Amino acid sequence: MDESLHLTKICGADEAVLDVLFLHGLTGDPMETWMNEAGDEHWPAWLCEALPNVAIYALGYPSSIFGKWAKQEMDLHERANNLLEQLASNGIGERPIAIIAHSLGGILTKEMLRTSNDCTDDGWQKISEQTKLVMFLATPHKGTALAAALKIAVPRLASRHVDLLTNDSGYLRNLNQYFRDFANKSGVAAISYYEKFRTKSAVLVVPEDSADPGVGTNRPIPIDADHISICKPKDRTALVFTSVCRHLHDVLKLLPLTGGNAEIDLSFAAEDYGAESEGDRRDLLRKLMDAGREHEYENANNQQSKFARRYHRLGLHTSAKLSADHVLASVQQRFQTHVYANKICKGAV
Repeated sequence: MDESLHLTKICGADEAVLDVLFLHGLTGDPMETWMNEAGDEHWPAWLCEALPNVAIYALGYPSSIFGKWAKQEMDLHERANNLLEQLASNGIGERPIAIIAHSLGGILTKEMLRTSNDCTDDGWQKISEQTKLVMFLATPHKGTALAAALKIAVPRLASRHVDLLTNDSGYLRNLNQYFRDFANKSGVAAISYYEKFRTKSAVLVVPEDSADPGVGTNRPIPIDADHISICKPKDRTALVFTSVCRHLHDVLKLLPLTGGNAEIDLSFAAEDYGAESEGDRRDLLRKLMDAGREHEYENANNQQSKFARRYHRLGLHTSAKLSADHVLASVQQRFQTHVYANKICKGAV
């Protein structure tokens, strides 16, 4: 088990438009936690094959000594500060973020977002500002389930700090209320999963009611696994993997197609509107047939429809709407000036 604090890039191009962070839980590991069922593949790498424009990272921290932190009264807030600085120092926050957290990693994720949202450090603030999706894999949002998780992970651990964490009327309730308010206000999507099998044939660590953070209208998703195997899909057809892909794809559909901080060029090249264009009334299929590329019609038609759907969807977002409307206004102005006034009104067309 790796006991160091580090951020490892698993895969993805530098020009990706979405950073996906995997955060393990108590006694977890940035590699071992996310192995497939057979233990021979690190399944986060599958996402780079399934989805374009993503970069995958595994965030590691010394979780196996959590018991020592607790006995020394080192709290999750301190660890959240520690991880935020690690992320900011590695450029995370410069583009949109999705977080996939297992078990107590989800509690730590919520504490990180609260700290990020409340602090004055620009680099830390970007983490909460850029987070678009959090996926909780068997995260115990209520104290009774957290107590069961701690009992399994560190059975001999006893601490005033751990007692605080397992008190459902205190810290966890306050943290989750904050997260609900933050997510609903900022539009962060939250997807949760819970196990249906008992861990070590003894306890159901995170049942449905504890798995639900209460954000939006999404229902917790049951998985045929225990608390440990829920984050170890058998293959690319496993529900956890296909569901993660689906929700990441939904986020990607809302993002610009350029990576990093690149701007979309909205300018037009100069055009000779006086030159006659043959077949300017042709439809898409006719144009492709004339070019000898009719075999590309299905793909071209899909791309054309995708653009239309994307504009309709982004029209709900002010900045995207202004950019798109700028393009359309420019088109309309040039049509009025060079075509309608000079051609149609003069009977040239």
